[in-house]
Amino acid sequence: MRQLLIINADINKGENTAALIGAYKDGAEAAGSVVRELVIADLKFNPNKQFALPNTDTEPDLIQSINMLKWATHIAIFCPVYKDSINTRIKGFFDRIFMPDQVFISPAGRMDINFSGKSARIISILDEPAWEDWQKNQHPTYLAIKKGILEKRQIKPVHTSTIGHLYSLQNEYSKKWLQKLYSFGLKLI
Repeated sequence: MRQLLIINADINKGENTAALIGAYKDGAEAAGSVVRELVIADLKFNPNKQFALPNTDTEPDLIQSINMLKWATHIAIFCPVYKDSINTRIKGFFDRIFMPDQVFISPAGRMDINFSGKSARIISILDEPAWEDWQKNQHPTYLAIKKGILEKRQIKPVHTSTIGHLYSLQNEYSKKWLQKLYSFGLKLI
């Protein structure tokens, strides 16, 4: 049985993002996957760890997030892009989650950064100015999350989708993406 973790990285928890997540989730559940959701905006944590000491306490929400990542076989990240980068809270979340003293210490005391066997999809959601910047700068979310975080932890493959100009859920463009995300959910890609 596939285990899907959906990470909602929309700090505004907008209805368009919720609809896209709903389509992906519906597809995954129709295929028999077990789905859990994580909403970064609802978590209580300091995105900038004050001290890099290994014995400092990790916030309970981050511990729960780490356990959810370890549980999942597939991770879907829905991430709005603000201007030409991801929001600092989102970046701080991934920085804190993947700190060496959080996830990578094995029972033998060695660093273990291997999350192989897991796959992921990043869905970047852009408004018009972000779409124009994306065309110039190319893939800020992919570089920040795909290359810099997931692939370094052996999470492969990491598929990507970019959705631009999503202002209403009632137009043909939005309906096409909702159907496409449902299909991705069915296949967990």
